[in-house]
Amino acid sequence: MCGRGLGRRAAVVQNGAVQQNESTPPSGADAAAQQGAAQGNAAQPQRAPLPGEPGFKAPLTASQAKRANQTVKGMIISVVLTLAVALPVVFLNPSSSKHTYEGRVDVAEIAQQTITTEGFKAISPAFPQGWYANHATWNTGAADGVAFWEIGVVQGDDHYAQVLQTDKANPSWISLATDASTPTGRSVDVDGRAWQERTHPSDKGDKTILTTKIGDYTYVITADAGQDDFLSQTAQLVQKAAPGA
Repeated sequence: MCGRGLGRRAAVVQNGAVQQNESTPPSGADAAAQQGAAQGNAAQPQRAPLPGEPGFKAPLTASQAKRANQTVKGMIISVVLTLAVALPVVFLNPSSSKHTYEGRVDVAEIAQQTITTEGFKAISPAFPQGWYANHATWNTGAADGVAFWEIGVVQGDDHYAQVLQTDKANPSWISLATDASTPTGRSVDVDGRAWQERTHPSDKGDKTILTTKIGDYTYVITADAGQDDFLSQTAQLVQKAAPGA
């Protein structure tokens, strides 16, 4: 009996050992070993990706780093130079407002200087109340050889016209002075004198242009479209001031 009992006990132990391997927790020694391995893995620092692995970034060489640094410096210098050129232009050319045309000049004085120095009979219109000139300039015509007199005429800070006068007009200059505009086929009668009408489309609104020749001089008047009365009145002032009228 004892022999059969021992044999049965051994079988039970053997089966128990199998069951221990499958479902029972590890022994104290095994648990300590596993905990030590986990702590060792946690303490080990994460390595950087190697070449060929995702996330790997090749370091810049000394020459590459120098070129990259020079590129950044060049961009900064370009921006600074651009601002240095652009900002003065912006400040010197304020946006349009009712004060844009308030700079007034003495047309008669500047015209007399032009007559004296250039021998050109520059017109000096007599402006009625509420009218004035915001600039008067003699242009030497360095680009095409056609010198001309220019006046900016303002009425009530709301209407502006450019008046050009030359004694050397040619088709090329007229095209340039009128922004390559095209004749409409109509003419405007101003005190019995016909002014040819032209139009010029632009992003800021169409322009209406009148041209005529009085004596030896050709005149070009440009204003925004829809200012027909203002254009006719400006043409009337020009006619009165024109030599040989």
